[in-house]
Amino acid sequence: MTIDFDSFARASTLIHITQGAALFVLGAAEIYTRGDQDSRASLAGPLALLAAAIVMPLFMLALPGGWSLTQLRAALEIRKGFYLFVAFACLFGAAGLSRIASRSSKGGGWRALFLFFLAASGALYFTLAWRVNEEAWRQVLAWHAAIGTTLLLAVAAKAAYIFSGRRALHVCWAALLLVTSLQLLAYKEIPGAFSLRIVTFQAGPQLPAMKPAAARKNAGTADKKRSHH
Repeated sequence: MTIDFDSFARASTLIHITQGAALFVLGAAEIYTRGDQDSRASLAGPLALLAAAIVMPLFMLALPGGWSLTQLRAALEIRKGFYLFVAFACLFGAAGLSRIASRSSKGGGWRALFLFFLAASGALYFTLAWRVNEEAWRQVLAWHAAIGTTLLLAVAAKAAYIFSGRRALHVCWAALLLVTSLQLLAYKEIPGAFSLRIVTFQAGPQLPAMKPAAARKNAGTADKKRSHH
């Protein structure tokens, strides 16, 4: 079984693009419908989230896994940080289902769950930097901190809109979703971010060999010291 470690980076890039596309559709639908949940167009956003939840694991299975569950399991054992993308798939899927359920629900419980799952996704972006190699984590942290921050701000704007009803807050919610999506669409995983780390040991300078005469002299001195004791 051969695992291509470059495939982790390719899968990560495609997963980020998938997430960005889903959030872009969600943000565009929010602008188009102006927050009207009864509009059919409002279904586009949650359906895009559900599609992303299905596609993300497929990228993992196709690239690191080579369409083999056994190989994917072995690959995930080596790079356990990739399990975070499974968590993203679950959160995006749960957010999509909650948003669909909120259309037919009179209460706000499903809508609150929808925002909770989006907020959890935003918080999860901050943890990705600690799942890559040390030489890549600074750049990964900068990107994902920006992505997570804008998504959390979007959720905060949506929550404030629900309580206040101010139209400007709904515009902020949709705009921040689009900003988050554009960051995800532009993201490209750093080469080697998930590759195996190779540690090189360098041998120190060798001590010069002791000359035979000097060795005999040192041995004789050591014998004399032992005889005095």
